[in-house]
Amino acid sequence: MKLTIVIVNWNVKEDLINCLRSIEENRPCTFFEVVVVDNASSDGSIEAVKSRFPDVTIITNEQNRGFAVASNQGIEVSQGEYILFLNPDTIIHPGSLDSLISFLDNNPRVGVCGPKLLNGEGTIQRSVRRFPSFRGVLYRHTAFRFLGIFKDEYKKWVMKDFKHNRQMDVDQVMGSALMVRRSVIDNVGDMDEKFFMYYEEVDLCYRIKQAGWRVVFMPEAVITHLGGRSTGQIPVRKRIMAMASLLKFFRKHRGKFVTGVFNCVFKPAIIVRDVMNVAAGAVTYIFAGIVLSKKGREKSVEKVKKSTILLAKYSWLLFKM
Repeated sequence: MKLTIVIVNWNVKEDLINCLRSIEENRPCTFFEVVVVDNASSDGSIEAVKSRFPDVTIITNEQNRGFAVASNQGIEVSQGEYILFLNPDTIIHPGSLDSLISFLDNNPRVGVCGPKLLNGEGTIQRSVRRFPSFRGVLYRHTAFRFLGIFKDEYKKWVMKDFKHNRQMDVDQVMGSALMVRRSVIDNVGDMDEKFFMYYEEVDLCYRIKQAGWRVVFMPEAVITHLGGRSTGQIPVRKRIMAMASLLKFFRKHRGKFVTGVFNCVFKPAIIVRDVMNVAAGAVTYIFAGIVLSKKGREKSVEKVKKSTILLAKYSWLLFKM
C-alpha cells in the first residue's frame, strides 16, 4: 500500500466528517487507507465516522492521550509506504495527495514534505519555520515583545520573509499536514511521546534532518487548515502546553544546563508579560469605552481575561515546566 493517512481527533466531529469527505472526493490515484485515532471524544465523533465512512480504521482511547501517543498508535497499524499526519480540521484540495506522493516517489532523499496551507478564507497560512532559538522564543512569549528586543530573531525563526510560493528545503513543516516516509520513521523513531501536544513534529523533523534526510515545502499541493479547532476549546491551557513542549524540545536538543539558564529569564518574563497585558488591556478598555468602540472593548476584555486566568490559575505550572 502506498499511503496511510493518520488523523488524531478530539471533539471536532463536524470538522472530522468534512475532512474525511474531502479525502473521499479527492482520492489519490493509488491504494491508501485512513486511520482515525480518537482521544476520548464526547461529541459522537466515532459514531459519525462509523456510520458514514465504514472503510476507515478507528482506534478509540478511553482518555485523551495526546497527539504524539495517538499518532504512534496510527503508525503502529499503518500499512502505507508513506504516512500523512493530517489534522481533522483540514480540507484536501484536488490533486494534492497525488502531488505529495509523486514528489516522494521522485525524490528518494526527501524524508518529509508538506503542502501549502490555506486559512479558511483562502489566505496563506504560515506553515514552515526554522528550528526555534532562545532569543526568538523570548520575543514570542515574554515581556521582551513589548520592548521589541530580539524581534529580528523571531522573524527569522518563523520565516517572515518566506512567501510560500516556491518549493524549498526547510527545517520543518507544520504537523497539521505532514507526509513522511515509513522507512524514515523506522530509522529515526516515531513521535516522541514526552510531547503531549505541540513540537512533536518539530522534534521529528529535527531528528530526520540530523539523520541526513531532506525536509521540503511543496506549494504544488494545497490543503486548507481551519486551525485550532480542538485546542481552541482550551485557549489558556493551549498556551501553557505549547510553552511546556517548547522547553522539552530545548532540553532534548540544546541541553538541560543551557535550557535551565534560559529558564531563569524565560519564566519570570512570561509572568511580567501577562501582568503588562492586564494593565495595558485595562487602559485600552477605558479608552475604547470613551470612543464607544465595541470591538475594541471586547478585544481588551478577552486579552485581560486570558492573562488573568494564566496568572491566577496556571502561573504555578510555569515553574513546573
